[in-house]
Amino acid sequence: MKIGIRDGCLQQPWPAAFEMAARVGFDGLELDLGADYEGTLLWSAEGRRKLHGIIEASGIELASFCAGVCWTYSPASDDPAIRGRIRDMLVTTCGYCAEFGVKWILVPVTPGGEGVTHETGTQRWIEMMAEIAPVAAEHGVALCLENVGRGYGKSAAELANMTDTVASPGLKVYYDVGNALAFGNDPVAEIKFLGDRIGEVHIKERGADLLGEGEVPIPGCLAALRDLGYDDWLVLETAATSDPEAAARHNLGYLRKLLG
Repeated sequence: MKIGIRDGCLQQPWPAAFEMAARVGFDGLELDLGADYEGTLLWSAEGRRKLHGIIEASGIELASFCAGVCWTYSPASDDPAIRGRIRDMLVTTCGYCAEFGVKWILVPVTPGGEGVTHETGTQRWIEMMAEIAPVAAEHGVALCLENVGRGYGKSAAELANMTDTVASPGLKVYYDVGNALAFGNDPVAEIKFLGDRIGEVHIKERGADLLGEGEVPIPGCLAALRDLGYDDWLVLETAATSDPEAAARHNLGYLRKLLG
């Protein structure tokens, strides 16, 4: 398995985040595309040229993109214009993934806002993923639904329902072991249940800043992933603390020791 880290965990802009991630020894970096995604390097030809250079200079990979913009523009929104904007953004990102050799897009299953029921919101998510997943698959990319708070995919069963309904190689699960525990779920059991629906994995702690000092059964989660034959990215979504680089070194070292 390869180990990456989210850019936000290093509290650095993209160029410096790649430098720090490489210095610490990570295999890759996950970049967040928030509400300001159109202002990032990814959203212009010149910016992408620069990003290619940054990645090449760092010597590490681009693990995945995170569509954090879904917290601002949700596919479950009542507003058709908002749904259209996020649909177009995700489709465009699929193309950029292909350009950078990235297989995964983290998509947090965000709520639609006041007045949108769980049932309606879930159905809107399914409809949009059914529309975009074939496009993603054509690019060799998968949208990966993450179990996040305030949304419609807090459990493995909910995530499985969405992915199984769409039934496309362009739609997978981005499983977050820390979030699962926060929702009262057993991450080891959910990993086993989800099986090959899992495309990518977030590793984080609960009840502590540093891995191995909290409540998440990380060794059991890794064992369950190995039993499934999972051999892709483990991306840290860990606390930056007052010293992001030192925290990242501790967390990477802890995970590498467990992996042997």
